[in-house]
Amino acid sequence: MSRRAEVLSAAVWAAVGGGIVVASWRMDRLENLGINPWSAPGLTPGIVGALIIVFAIVLLWQALRAAEGPDHEPSDHAEAAIAPGSARRTFVAALFCVLFAGVSLGRGLPFAIEGTLFVFVFSAAFSWSTWRAERRIGRGLAETLAVAVIACVFISWLFESVFLVRLP
Repeated sequence: MSRRAEVLSAAVWAAVGGGIVVASWRMDRLENLGINPWSAPGLTPGIVGALIIVFAIVLLWQALRAAEGPDHEPSDHAEAAIAPGSARRTFVAALFCVLFAGVSLGRGLPFAIEGTLFVFVFSAAFSWSTWRAERRIGRGLAETLAVAVIACVFISWLFESVFLVRLP
């Protein structure tokens, strides 16, 4: 990804984060219902929006700092197509997320199983070429499956026990 694209991406992410913070700040606090301020509907989105802004600033800082070093652009189309941040990878990631959250989630399998499958497939899809180059496909798949299972067990517990959200 070029430095100009990184700076533009940082600006877009900062704007998205800012929009989320503003929208969460404007949400009803439900004070009239005696809701604890720590469980106000806009609190979590506001924190996420603020974190997006922080990470956008980090991205901007890295892009500006890299401007001081040697100029590196992908040398051919194949390298640009698979490079992190490429349009193809972004589209595939967005497609996986939409298919999981918008199509399959809540339509049959329990969340822990669907979440595990999503994390496993998502991680494996983006790590496959590295595993192949390092000749460790079996080990990579095993590690990814273990991480997916542990992550989804933890996520399920967190939402059901801490946030008191009933998962599908």
